Amino acid sequence: MTVRGRVTLGVLIDSLGPDVVRVLSLPRGRETPVGAPVIYDPEDTAKNLGDAVLLVAGRPSAELLARAGEAGVAVVVVKPGACDTDALAEAARAAGTALLAATPDMSWGQLYTLVDALLALVAPAEDLSASPAADLFALANQVAIRVGGAVAIEDLAMRVLAYSTVEGQQIDELRREGILGRRVPEHPTNTEEYTAVLRADGAVWSYQPIEFFPRLAIAVRAHNEALGTIWAVQAETPLAPDAAEILAEAARAAAPHLAKINLAADEARRHRDECVGRLLRGIGPIRELATSFGLLPDEPLSVVTVGSHRRPADTFAATHTGDLLRTAYTSYRIRAAAGAVDGHAYAIVAADAALPLLRRVTADTLDRAADRLGGHWRAGVSRTVSSVALLPTAARQAEEALRTLCGPFATARVAGHEELSATMFLMDVDAAVRGKQSMYGEPLRLIAEHDLKHGTDYIRSLRVWIALHFDVPRAAESLSLHPNTLRYRLRRIGEMIDLDDPDTRLVLALQLRLNDAAGID
Repeated sequence: MTVRGRVTLGVLIDSLGPDVVRVLSLPRGRETPVGAPVIYDPEDTAKNLGDAVLLVAGRPSAELLARAGEAGVAVVVVKPGACDTDALAEAARAAGTALLAATPDMSWGQLYTLVDALLALVAPAEDLSASPAADLFALANQVAIRVGGAVAIEDLAMRVLAYSTVEGQQIDELRREGILGRRVPEHPTNTEEYTAVLRADGAVWSYQPIEFFPRLAIAVRAHNEALGTIWAVQAETPLAPDAAEILAEAARAAAPHLAKINLAADEARRHRDECVGRLLRGIGPIRELATSFGLLPDEPLSVVTVGSHRRPADTFAATHTGDLLRTAYTSYRIRAAAGAVDGHAYAIVAADAALPLLRRVTADTLDRAADRLGGHWRAGVSRTVSSVALLPTAARQAEEALRTLCGPFATARVAGHEELSATMFLMDVDAAVRGKQSMYGEPLRLIAEHDLKHGTDYIRSLRVWIALHFDVPRAAESLSLHPNTLRYRLRRIGEMIDLDDPDTRLVLALQLRLNDAAGID
């Protein structure tokens, strides 16, 4: 079986990600070339399996791995529940064949489709000016030669899918970092520049960030749907006069490949989100699912959920925010399973809920979500639970924390369930009395009526006095009054209600707080 383009085992593993496969054995390293996926059929021995990605259903054996090695199979994929993975890993090393374990919850058909679509990254491209490109990398090189500048092809998440390697063509530090990290570096101008490219009908110039070379860019589309972008760097030598037309041809040639890549990414994301949802609800083989995400079934775990303040749940925004959470935690080596479930982003994190780094990284993610999606974002954090079996409880706590943060009584952006207990109590009280006479009745009503009839400011005086823990000097200073003036007001209020009674003070404080939250003076 011939190798399709430049796909290596390392590229395949990185593309599928730890949510789909984990490595058991790599006897020949990550640079082993891989070919098309094949579902193993013991009755069909006539297949040419050289370089194959062999998907083995049922119970694999050491003998099967030995035969796979003799046939030149690049990698065998198994499911851990059906075999002794340690013994199989040893057999794979002896056979010289890589061995991967697929997540238990993904069907072999799904995995076959996913691998096949990912290989489209380097599948043959359409003809470009009668010079066929072997893959997206070759397409980038062809375009770079014709336009006279280095070229990169990216998806909508600003991941660098392919780039040119034409000798002598200059690139700047921004492009260099993008190639090394396979993702465009974060910059304040990114949103504006990419939005301009995706809205344009043809190629447009980008001069931001100003400290780097200018770029000519075009959106890649299929059926009017944006799939990605192509960027050509103009270094010291101007690009070809027809560079815009060349990029338009390249965009048409790249479209089918990016469509397949997006399909594969969507399938992987959908599967990942389903698995995250099952973990949060405690459905299915949760220990195996946790292991597939790199989490230990019996280690301390916390749940983080993110949503927009006072905006309905949005599947697209949740999916994008889930990706932001996953990227952020991974960059700080915080193990986590992240995804979108029921319109909100969730992350199951192998960290204590009170860990300062977790809070800081989560807060930074809220900033990025606001920059890219608009709005004001909040993150609720559960209490730390001892094992994966308690994740449904942690999920409910994170959801309660998020609802509280999005309510009228909280001001923080990231907070845990435990520290929000008082605010949750206020929400329960508010829900119980909202719309009832007790919320607006005595003792508050008597003072409000006096203010209305006599033009006094007793309500405000009480609000400040109570908020400052009944400290007259501090409250007077806040109100710009002499302390004796405030004492006089409190004596007059005391003639209407019993301010010395602790229950009266408590009810008055609650009435003021609930009416403040409702926006009622």
